[in-house]
Amino acid sequence: MKIAIIRKKYTPYGGETYLRALINELKKIGWDIHIYCRKWNSDSAGDVKVNKVFAFPFPSFLREISFSLTSYLMLKGRKDFALIQSHEKTFLQDILRCGDGVHKEWLRQRLKRVNLLKKLLIFFNPFHLWLLFAESFIYKTRRFKKIIAISEMVKKNLIEHYGVDSKDIVVIYNGIDIERFNKNSEGRNEIRRIYQISESDFVVLFVGSGFERKGVRYFIETLEKVKYPAVGLIVGKGNSKKYEKLIKKQRIIFCGPQKNIEKYYAASDAFLFPTIYEPFGLAILEAMASGLPVITTKLAGAAEIITHSKDGFVVDKPEDIDKMKSYIEVLIEDAKLRKTISENAQMKASFYSINRNVKEVLKLYEQVLNSR
Repeated sequence: MKIAIIRKKYTPYGGETYLRALINELKKIGWDIHIYCRKWNSDSAGDVKVNKVFAFPFPSFLREISFSLTSYLMLKGRKDFALIQSHEKTFLQDILRCGDGVHKEWLRQRLKRVNLLKKLLIFFNPFHLWLLFAESFIYKTRRFKKIIAISEMVKKNLIEHYGVDSKDIVVIYNGIDIERFNKNSEGRNEIRRIYQISESDFVVLFVGSGFERKGVRYFIETLEKVKYPAVGLIVGKGNSKKYEKLIKKQRIIFCGPQKNIEKYYAASDAFLFPTIYEPFGLAILEAMASGLPVITTKLAGAAEIITHSKDGFVVDKPEDIDKMKSYIEVLIEDAKLRKTISENAQMKASFYSINRNVKEVLKLYEQVLNSR
């Protein structure tokens, strides 16, 4: 079977780690995979056919518009693909994977948390205007056969904002390579040695690019309120300078994006992800598979798989700093509880392997192909 997959960037980081894992599994069962993207990492491509999609490099709204239109023109009339699957806001696809969530919902959550000037700048920003237009056009004119929502939260957003028929939406949670994220003392020792962290230090980890949306500010503010000394590791791409001023008493390190992310999970004792809006949150699942107690908000899709106080902790919103800091303090104080939650988290994560995800995706492929 020949499939076209549309994604703006194809790299080893962030949400693309899932895409690479999916592609590797599809290749194993003989799918002929063609990526349509504007930028890719040569290490990620392998033997996958990469087709460069023209897009203006800037400004951002022109980049979005040109990518959507160019990918449409490149794929229009192509009859040799059994399926076209898009991970972007594009106008030609059989399956639309809503991996980046619903932009309208992200803006709603963001607008609650900024001042009037920023509200106006957001409202008149052509980048946001284009994405809102594209979403409305795609969903209201049904430019798809099926939508993959990566959480029930995203499904709810699609129905609430755009009136998408629930029958057109299939919820398929993300999957990961479970074996990769088993804790190992070698990785733990290596990272702690690099950053001069002693074995007795309690390390709280954050993983994610897009610091505003994923809640770096709330991560720092929470850690600063913890009454015990703790070390914070922030792994991901973002503007660290605007957040460094929030650091007062705790040691918090901005590590940048990292390929060997499993070593950072191994080096840590807890995972704090106080996001404003996260459609799923692959890092949450990775942390659980690594045996880390997770603290996150209901605004993360992956919070749906956490049983509160059993295999992690879930708060209503990122502003619930006192609750989050109390959970960290409990984990520091109670090693037995930390071990129990760690074991439960690993057990829960074991149900969300990439193999399970691929089986569900293939089942959807079959449904779409049979409906023709």
